[in-house]
Amino acid sequence: MEQILSQDEVDALLKGIAGGEIEEIEEPIDTESLGYMPYDFSRQDRLVQIKMPTLEVINDAFLRYIRASLSSSLRRIIDITSVPMELERFGAFVRTLPVPSSLQIFKMDPFRGLALLVLEPRLVFAFVESFLGGSGRRNIRIEGRDFTPIEHRLIRRIVNIIFGDMERAWHSLQPVKIQYNRSEINPQFAKICEPEDVVIISKFEVDMERSVGSITICLPLNNLETIKQRLMTTFQREKGEDDIAIQKILSENILNTPVDISVELGRSMIPAGDIMELAVGDIIQLDHRKDDPLPAYVAGTRKYMGKPGIFRGNKGFQIVKMVWDQDRD
Repeated sequence: MEQILSQDEVDALLKGIAGGEIEEIEEPIDTESLGYMPYDFSRQDRLVQIKMPTLEVINDAFLRYIRASLSSSLRRIIDITSVPMELERFGAFVRTLPVPSSLQIFKMDPFRGLALLVLEPRLVFAFVESFLGGSGRRNIRIEGRDFTPIEHRLIRRIVNIIFGDMERAWHSLQPVKIQYNRSEINPQFAKICEPEDVVIISKFEVDMERSVGSITICLPLNNLETIKQRLMTTFQREKGEDDIAIQKILSENILNTPVDISVELGRSMIPAGDIMELAVGDIIQLDHRKDDPLPAYVAGTRKYMGKPGIFRGNKGFQIVKMVWDQDRD
């Protein structure tokens, strides 16, 4: 049986809704029919993967360098392949690292902040065994043990090789100097930035005669803010060894090119008739005082200001300042 409200009850209900004593039930909004989905701007779980073609070129160059360097150092055939670069939050990346791991913290000068180099444990023990004359294929129990001092020294040799090849790979875009900071085995102590910060993950899979592992480089995106636009360009030509040698030769040739340099003592306007009557001992009055700086011209362009004098019995010119603006004294 339906319950019918009386007029007094209806008036009381309307008065309560108007006064706020009774909350009006809101109908749920059908977002699909409206064509949009609600989004919380305070939290962004998904990262927008941006393309950095220039950084991919650097990674390709590093891949070639490290393949040759490790093969030469370990005297073994080593195959290295790169995994597509991706962006990840540092906290999520650290949670994927096993314990123990060879975590090398370093700084890339002139960039600010720290970066992280991760060597997978299986790969570390394969490298160590190869340095000590083994085959590098023996199964070693990784969990629950630390690296010995000898293993740390051998790992540092590998790390120095990797850092050297990184400097070579980055030289085409931005010359860098890598400074070693410290080493850790527990990921929770390898904090190079905040967990919410975005990092660039460059991973390289190493296959060394059935011993498989990975080398991972973790760079905070904020560290590369000064060259971010250059990293996102469509193409960045790499300078090879021949290009560097040619550039060096050209620089040396330019520095050794002979040029004419002259110092202007002053100027004076003299009628042609007076010039014809000049004799030895006559004085020509110039527009400069003896204590005024004089201009020096290199290949016809004013470059320096200085003072004349005598040096070891010879006439000399002491440079006081350089000229950056030709229109100003």
